[in-house]
Amino acid sequence: MKKIKFIAVFLIITSISFAQKIQEKKGKILFDKVEIANIDDSIRDQYVFSTLSGEKKLIVNYKSLTADKTTFYQWLEISSPDGKQKTEIPYEVLVTSFDAKRITAHLLFAKYNIFDSKGINDNAIVELFATTRESLSDKYGKIVASAHLDAEEQKKKIQDVRSRYNPQIQNDKSITFYINGKLTIVGRLNANPYIVGNGSATYAYVIDLDGIQVASLTSTSDFNKYKIETYNGNNYDFVSKSVYSHTNTTFLNEFICDLVSRGYMLGHQAKTEQNKLYQAKVDLAKERSTNVYKKPGFLVDEDGKKYDGIISINFQMLDINQTGQVLPEETADKFGKMVSIVYKNEKNQERTKSFKANSGAYFCVKENGTETFYYGMGVKGEAMKKLQNISNFSFDNSYFYKLLVKEDKIMLLQDPVETEKYVIKITTDNKGQMIDRRETENLSDSLSEYLKACQNLANDIKNNQFDLKIEDNLKTIVTEYQNCK
Repeated sequence: MKKIKFIAVFLIITSISFAQKIQEKKGKILFDKVEIANIDDSIRDQYVFSTLSGEKKLIVNYKSLTADKTTFYQWLEISSPDGKQKTEIPYEVLVTSFDAKRITAHLLFAKYNIFDSKGINDNAIVELFATTRESLSDKYGKIVASAHLDAEEQKKKIQDVRSRYNPQIQNDKSITFYINGKLTIVGRLNANPYIVGNGSATYAYVIDLDGIQVASLTSTSDFNKYKIETYNGNNYDFVSKSVYSHTNTTFLNEFICDLVSRGYMLGHQAKTEQNKLYQAKVDLAKERSTNVYKKPGFLVDEDGKKYDGIISINFQMLDINQTGQVLPEETADKFGKMVSIVYKNEKNQERTKSFKANSGAYFCVKENGTETFYYGMGVKGEAMKKLQNISNFSFDNSYFYKLLVKEDKIMLLQDPVETEKYVIKITTDNKGQMIDRRETENLSDSLSEYLKACQNLANDIKNNQFDLKIEDNLKTIVTEYQNCK
């Protein structure tokens, strides 16, 4: 903190020191009260700097452009006496003064070293022109031209709004439009009295028919500029010819017309737009999820009966706000437990059936020329999920798992959501063995016991010869079990 204060004090002292060194008096530039150069300001907004003997060195032209009532740009165009060399620099006020000549001279001295005790510094002039700079005339010209075009376009939009809807603020502060020749209430304006000294307060609120705050108006440090914040985040600055007051009907009507011209139609628009945005988020979440929504395929129940039709199943929650959480952490996990299929019966009538994962059914989803199979089953292991379910009075721990490899005696499956989890299922057991997040050393005993019908393989697993976190190793285990005699 002391260091920051020291730097601030140093800069103030330095600025004062510079100001004392360079002064302008009766057409002369003084350095420590000694005349070192001439300045001629006989042409408006132009300063010609020359040596005491009259040799011209620099011609400086003050330039400015106005974008709107509160925004303007200033810069200096500097050229050599013959006009062959030119550059442009920002017009910076680095000294407390109302004299433009002194401000300009001080800027050239303090930032560009143009003056010293001997007079005008030729080396500094060479460096000034040699330095590549952007054209401020082009930069500000484009900004201002664009601003003027935008302002004209905005005026046309406001005129169109007035002729089409004639927005009005009634005595009870309701906002009305004329729609199809009928006076229609579309919202309400809440306007609070202006408080002197509270320069950044929010004073006005526009509320629509659903009670949604469509926009708010906040004052700024600029006299005629106000900050408008909208419900959808497309905030903007509102510049008015008049000044805000909760009784200034001219200002308030101008504010409402400007708001409507920017597409805020009040009524039920915000709710409709929010519903559209929410639906777009839902659609994106569905697209990113592992859920199956109305995909063609077939299902085979435990009796071997086949149903051809349209399949749907939710494996996970929709992560609408992209939080990363797709499975419940506190409540029972009921995702991936039930699949439904829409099919046609013998009479060609459409019917819908649902099958639980513990029913012994399996199904196939056909998409983009590929078939993906899912088998329902309970598993051994995964104690934490079972505890989570039991604590929420759910005692069914069967889920549908995605098939990776299928042999006559054994299958390898994968959790559709938590893809780091695998299941090995042998035909002689109605449950699969979960290969979960635990390390190989903690899984090997369970898996070796599960596959004990193939003793040599079981021994290799128990001796940690397989890294059970590698999918290819699990496929190798399936192959060796299938070929085991």
